Amino acid sequence: MEHSSEILLLTTKLKIPAPRKNYIVRQALFDKLSLCADMNITFISGGAGTGKTTLLSSFLQEKKLKKVCWMSLDAAVTNVYSFWLYFTAAVSSFLEEDGSLLQLMRMNSEASHMENLLITLINRLWAEEDYYMVLDDIHCIRDAALIKTFEFFIGAMPANFHFFLLSREDPPVYLGPQAVAGRLLFIDSKQMQLSREEGLNFLKKTMKLEDSEEELNQLNSYAEGWIGGLQLAAAAKAAGKYSGQLLRAGGGIASEYLTREIIAALTEEERDFLTKTGYLSYFDAEICSKLFPNFAEPEFKQMMEGLIEKNLFVICLDDERGVYRYHNILSEYLTQQFHSLSEEQKARLYQTTAQAFLEKGDYEEALREYCEAGNYPEALRVARLMEGKLEAWNYLNQVPLELLAKDADLTAQCFIYNIGNLNLERCRMIYDKYRELYGDSDLFNIVSFAEVYFKQGDGVLPQYTALTAEQIEHIPFGPVAKAMLLIENAAALVEVMKYEEAEKCILKGLKTADSNAFISFFAYNQLGQVYEEVGRLNDSLLCYAKSKEKLKSLEMLMCVETNYHFGLAGVYLRRMELDKAKDILEQARVLLEKQHIRIDLTDITLIYHLAEMSFLCGENDTAASYVENMISEYSNYSILTLARLIYELECTEKLSDILGNNFLKELETAENYRIQPFMRILRARLLFKRGETEEAFQETDDVLTFSRLQHNKLRLVEAGIVKIYMLLQGENKTGSQREINNLLLEALHYAREDRILMPFYLDRKTLLPVLRELSAQAGKRNLMSPQEMEFLRDTIGICEGQGLETSKSELLSAREYEVLKELAKGITNREIAEKLCISQATVKTHVLSIYGKLGVSSRMLAVDKGRKDGLI
Repeated sequence: MEHSSEILLLTTKLKIPAPRKNYIVRQALFDKLSLCADMNITFISGGAGTGKTTLLSSFLQEKKLKKVCWMSLDAAVTNVYSFWLYFTAAVSSFLEEDGSLLQLMRMNSEASHMENLLITLINRLWAEEDYYMVLDDIHCIRDAALIKTFEFFIGAMPANFHFFLLSREDPPVYLGPQAVAGRLLFIDSKQMQLSREEGLNFLKKTMKLEDSEEELNQLNSYAEGWIGGLQLAAAAKAAGKYSGQLLRAGGGIASEYLTREIIAALTEEERDFLTKTGYLSYFDAEICSKLFPNFAEPEFKQMMEGLIEKNLFVICLDDERGVYRYHNILSEYLTQQFHSLSEEQKARLYQTTAQAFLEKGDYEEALREYCEAGNYPEALRVARLMEGKLEAWNYLNQVPLELLAKDADLTAQCFIYNIGNLNLERCRMIYDKYRELYGDSDLFNIVSFAEVYFKQGDGVLPQYTALTAEQIEHIPFGPVAKAMLLIENAAALVEVMKYEEAEKCILKGLKTADSNAFISFFAYNQLGQVYEEVGRLNDSLLCYAKSKEKLKSLEMLMCVETNYHFGLAGVYLRRMELDKAKDILEQARVLLEKQHIRIDLTDITLIYHLAEMSFLCGENDTAASYVENMISEYSNYSILTLARLIYELECTEKLSDILGNNFLKELETAENYRIQPFMRILRARLLFKRGETEEAFQETDDVLTFSRLQHNKLRLVEAGIVKIYMLLQGENKTGSQREINNLLLEALHYAREDRILMPFYLDRKTLLPVLRELSAQAGKRNLMSPQEMEFLRDTIGICEGQGLETSKSELLSAREYEVLKELAKGITNREIAEKLCISQATVKTHVLSIYGKLGVSSRMLAVDKGRKDGLI
């Protein structure tokens, strides 16, 4: 077949079975099913072969129901990731969407993300017209995480969405609320039984049996209304065998019956064919030609026609291309037969079919077979062929770590993949295994530098071990893993102030995987952050522009687009382009709410930026309220992560002595943070406030010296301004006018090109007089270039508040109004989340934003303030 493996695999699960020719119209059940539009769930229960699938497929055709999708379940699609992946693919046909929703699901394979993803899906499914989803063989669901997320979905799904659930057993999920609400239609196995008249019609019209009335009545009586039993008995009769007594169990098909009455009647070639294809998810002539020597397409077609004529449970998925699978009843039996083969035979068959799938380009199917068989060495072989593909990384988590760790390349990919999915337990396991196997070698360093990802919520800031580009180059990895490592490693290099090396790593990573748009997106984002750190804001903006271009072609990245928004907002804030920053933060807020990809880190980052925006808009009380509530809500995070906000609190005289002292105390124990330029600038300011002036000046001088050597314009400007601030404070002012002017001229010189304006604005109360005086002197003494003079005038205007009025934040967003109204009712975050169909993390973010905007620190105060201001 010419279709890609991804499309083909989906087709095998999502094909709506065509009702068999000459199906019988079961009018009583059809009348019941006609109530489906008024139901949330129609649950059809019955044993194997009771005709559930036939009933529903014929009803859909008879009633010509529109907007229906079908999903056949088996063991391969009943873990939480694969189920929702196929589910999304199925319902995408309703949404007229371009695949971005499916790719969003592919990007987030961990159960911890699924509830938020489902909220996105639920919101997309709201419509005026009715949608119908059939889940065939829902009894296959056993996974606890899947059951939890499925119950969440049915509890929140829109009124226009309706389920048909087909099962051999009782529901695997709780359906009590739907039953109480009168929105559950239940058809059980007793109702599924054929009446005497229906049974006879089935034998005569559908099965085309021409036996005597007496024989047909006897057969019908033995079957006791079990349509599958009638079909199998008819197949046995066609083979010259008949034993109706074996049908009395009625609820399932005995292996003994299939073996003795059906399989035994087949030719040896047919039995061999069934055994060697029964374990496959699908098969066609091309695959079967690998399994059976001299088995060309004509022989394959003849075989399938013969099996279908004998009424075996064969389902045609694609008649034009000749793609088939077996009904689950027969497939279960054949899988048992397959496992009775010798280990050598099974290994040979797995190898043959895996190779056939590989030749068809269906790597994922080959990988799945190997994992199900526990043949992990072969699974790793296929995973190497899939380098850089998300599906391969997902399967790597099934490989025992002892075996996976022998391939350092794949293990590194798996490690970084799990970082991206915040599967922190797996990260810790890989970290420990790397430490055991590779000790202090460079191979161990490739995971040790990323400790920050899985220790971030422990209240401890890890040490950084950064690699050079040359060290990574000599690691025996493929291009994808190397590119990923180079880009991730840049963050560690920035933390230890190796800015040029960080830039070199990212550029090398881009070159190494220049055709991988996914990696390029993150590379440009990371490079933009490096440039921001050193004050190259113009270059940073160019990087984000390139990152945005990647987003246009990679809609799968919608769930991580906030990485782009937050990074760009930071640059705008430093340039005091507050309207642009406000717009980009609003886009991030809307995206987070729309996509519902929420973790503490994204919530903190959003509130962090909103607090900083408030400081720069002159809304100091609001900003201080944001910070206070962040410290309260996220107490498990190190206070050092709030360094910039603490600096801004100090600049606006809102920093308490307790918080300042706690920061200094924690800073002393965090060695890497202790040497970072901005931390030293903040430390200098806090020490000066405590009267430790000598050490404070020493800190700023050290930072100035370092920043000049490293060409770090941002820290040079910040350190220079802090030193000016200290020279001008107190009764015994120590600074000469000449020294102050020189520092100010230097700061303006290095800030001009990239418009680094934030540091001047934060200390505007101290700087405005000296800036105005410098402006008067510079014009007379020709101290500055025309470009610098123009920038000086802009700086004075910013410090005076010119152009900032339109940047004031609106009071509350529409969603925040809704949350505030619910707060007034005294209900919990969980109850608010359920009522508004949003996640609890989203509620927490809105509550913190409400606190900040209203300048309060508790629910009671927020409600009181809201009532006084007429908001509720």
